[in-house]
Formats: sequence, C-alpha cells, structure tokens
Amino acid sequence: MSAPLTRPTWTPAQAAAVHDIRTKISSSRPTIGQAQSLAERAQVPTRGIPEGIYISCELASPSSQIPPAIHSTSIQPGQVPVFFYADAPPQSFTQPKQDIKVIFHIPGGGNIFGHPTEQRYIAFFSRVLRAFGKKPGAQGPSAPIIAVPSRRLATARENLFPAGLQDIFSAYHHLILKGFAPKNITFTGDGSGGNMALILTYLLSQSSLPAPGRIAMFSPDADLTYASYASVPQDVISQSSLQTCASQYLGNFPANHPLASGVLIPFTASWPKTLVLTGTADSVVECGRRVVRGIQKAGGVAEIVEYTDLPHACWTFAHIFPQLDDGFSRLAAFIYK
Repeated sequence: MSAPLTRPTWTPAQAAAVHDIRTKISSSRPTIGQAQSLAERAQVPTRGIPEGIYISCELASPSSQIPPAIHSTSIQPGQVPVFFYADAPPQSFTQPKQDIKVIFHIPGGGNIFGHPTEQRYIAFFSRVLRAFGKKPGAQGPSAPIIAVPSRRLATARENLFPAGLQDIFSAYHHLILKGFAPKNITFTGDGSGGNMALILTYLLSQSSLPAPGRIAMFSPDADLTYASYASVPQDVISQSSLQTCASQYLGNFPANHPLASGVLIPFTASWPKTLVLTGTADSVVECGRRVVRGIQKAGGVAEIVEYTDLPHACWTFAHIFPQLDDGFSRLAAFIYK
C-alpha cells in the first residue's frame, strides 16, 4: 500500500489521520431519500459528553420575519431544534443577560451532512468553550454559550434550498426573542456553515431583525460555482464531491447568486466585523480571501489568518493538529475584543 499523501509540516501520524478522513469523506455519497424527523433532529445525546459540558435543546418556532427572498411555495418554514452548549447547567441562561456572549454556529457538511451533536462537533464546541474559559470576564453567570441550529439537510426533496436558510433564520430570531443582545452574538460556521453564516447576515439586511455583532468562519466554502477552487492533492475533499453536495442542496437554484454563494454578496461598510480562519492546504482557501477582500473594499473590517498546511475540515478534527488551539484563542480574543 502506498504511503499517505503528506505536507512538509505534517508528521506521519497527521498524514495517516488526514488520509483516513479523506477516505471516509470520499466513500460518503449524498442520496435523496427520507429526511430525519423533527424528534430525531432534536435528540440530546447522553454519551460522549466531556465532563463540565452541558447540552440542551429548544425548539424554535418558524420566524414571522423570514424575508421574501427565501419564501417558497413548495418548502415551508418549520420548527427548528436549537442546541445549546455551555459549561454550566442550562437553567443558568433561561433568563439571559444582555452581556452574555453567544456563538451562533452553523455546522458544515455540504448542507447534506452535519448535525450539532455529532461527536466531532461535541469535541469542537468543547474546545471552543475551554478557549473562552481562559478569557477574563468569561466565567460564572457571564460565561459564553454556543447555540447550534439543526437545520434541514438536503437529503430529501422537501429539504432542498431554501429550507436550510429558513431554519437558521428562525433559529437566530429565537435567540433575539429570548433576549440575547445582537451585538453580543457572533455568527460562526465551518465549511458550508461559514457560507450560510454569510448568507444569513445578508438576509438580515433585508429584514427587520438586527445583524449580529461579529462573524467568524472556519474554512468557509462560500463559492458554490467553485470558480475559486484550487486543487490541493493532500486536502480531504475533492471538487467533484463538493459540487455534488452543492448541486443536491441547490436543486434548480443558481449557484452564481448571493443566496447560494457568499462570495457574491454585495458587502457594505456596515457589514459586521469579520474573521476568517483557514489553512493553506485547503482547496477552498480562496473563498475566505475573496470574502475578506470584498468586505475591505466596501469599507468594512475583515481579517484572515491562514495556517500553514492545514486542510479543509481540520477544525472539527482539531485533535490531529494541536496548533489549531491558536485559532480557538484568536476566536475568543476576536469576540471579547
């Protein structure tokens, strides 16, 4: 058997781990079948939760403020499970304070895969909370929480575009109705979730709801035309796999539209302060660069940090690359700055 593909800074163990992830992803084939039920999507795990981490779930009602741009005659808004991750029991934020920092994270997975309670996300959110726990003022009743919507994934025809966008819009509205201050909410997302974070912010500009205070993205897959794609042999996912997921998610909706590809959003100077964390071995790294350039050109504030030789999706497998702790620390500093 040939040796796994590697990068100059990777150890043999890292190369082998990335090879295993690449193999698993390449063997996953999106199919159109039966969607998960609401009860299945809202199930709170009882195993594999690190000590000191608490997970709860609430059902968000369909928002009455969903913009006409994502109305559909065939796909209607529904209830949305919203998972809360915290380092304190959930009753501690039933009466939220205006100064609590909230990370509203949208999982990646090409809009086909990715649930908030997958083991990789439990580990990911636990690392984020630990990074925040090191910040002054981020303990006790002011400790941050992570809110993660379980949007409808495009595994059934009734869940294609714009179902996922309707869900994350309703989930964000749910946070506002609970009393969390928009200025203290940061949208985050990994991969396709980063793209959704951009598009949700754009949709909010077309609604009566306020925008979040900040946006941070991990390796955003924000160009579903894939004109920004640059093949990196050592990356974990191929262009054909990304395009297959995008095609299934969008259905007949065009990829070259701002509601599909966040890089095409007409950014303005009032766009929320934005941070992009990505890697040089990520085939969609140019998406993050284009987003940052677009925001800066419009007069907004945006920053990109590129980590040497890190591939796509590495953030949810951060145990493979210990240097990603720096990224989580940067996220905490960005939110508390």
